[in-house]
Amino acid sequence: MFFDNASTTQIDKTIIADFEKLNNELFYNPGGLYAKGRGVASFIEDCRNSIKDSIGASASDSFIFTGSATEANNMALMGTVKKHTRKILVSMGEHPSVYNVGVELKNRGFNVEFIPLEKDGTVSAKMFEKYMTEDTDIVSIMYTSNETGAINDIATLVEIAKDINPKVIFHCDAVQGVGKFDINVEDLGVDMLTMSAHKIHGMKGVGGLYVKKNIQLKPLILGGGQEGGLRSGTENTLGIYSMSRALEIATENLKSNSEYVLSLKTRLIDILEDSGLVYVIHSKDNASPYVLSVSFIGCRAETILNMLSDRGVMVSNGSACSSKKSGNRILEAMGCPKDEIESNIRISFSKNNTIEEIENMATILINVVKEYLAKVR
Repeated sequence: MFFDNASTTQIDKTIIADFEKLNNELFYNPGGLYAKGRGVASFIEDCRNSIKDSIGASASDSFIFTGSATEANNMALMGTVKKHTRKILVSMGEHPSVYNVGVELKNRGFNVEFIPLEKDGTVSAKMFEKYMTEDTDIVSIMYTSNETGAINDIATLVEIAKDINPKVIFHCDAVQGVGKFDINVEDLGVDMLTMSAHKIHGMKGVGGLYVKKNIQLKPLILGGGQEGGLRSGTENTLGIYSMSRALEIATENLKSNSEYVLSLKTRLIDILEDSGLVYVIHSKDNASPYVLSVSFIGCRAETILNMLSDRGVMVSNGSACSSKKSGNRILEAMGCPKDEIESNIRISFSKNNTIEEIENMATILINVVKEYLAKVR
């Protein structure tokens, strides 16, 4: 039973069904000057425009296909920073592909400040106002936490930022938000926004960066000049299609999927409440229905994960990109005590999970925690 959907999702079956036909008809190089190559290039532009429509981008805005959301996040920060950049703000809650870029820029001598989190895992407007100053040139704050599901009020934070410095560039990592929430870049007011295909039932190996018109980017990858010269390399046509189609499917079913997944999460919490276990749910009142961050006090998360895996249940202890590191930077930034951090697991849901799976998983989880506690007492 797979409950690590914040790390990746299964490719939608309808997309898989399209692959053979697309591979037969559109395997040509989109850079080719022959008709078939031009046809693939046109197909990619159709996918690009479909994605832009889904997130409310205007025709004059850009959407750059990348090899991953990690690459897109690196492009957003590394591609906009300049020698004379005065100040960069990054929240403590960011995915490693943003946070570690902030650390690297700080090590290179840039003025980078990290915004603290509230106890619920969000960046509050009040705290943001303390850090946002007239000399802030770049801001990066995520839409939804991949660790706890905490949801930031991006539109309000952007408004604060633009009131203080109208020229500030505001980037938002929306990997855990796109395809799950009604995200409109015009309404949010962001200048750049990152998304990923494999988080919304598309393929791994393709991400994307929305870029508002007039935002100047430096390329990270040089070569043949694909993606308007900003991301060289032959385009991943099937991956691009999977992102476009997965977002279409998700957008069409946004409300029903969210309500369904919330019912799964609610059912799990109800079962835990009746279990008699001592636990803490993080970002409980302001979180995505797709993520449940829970600590079972007295347990070691790694041992619980292994015990669950032995019984056919797959969950995580946070971001797969930092799973080999000890501790949990996000929970630490939220002020969680050590026993909560050491015992924390992340259970993340998708439209493919069923209520039967939830109930079976909950039973196994409760038994595993009780078995562990019985051994250590």
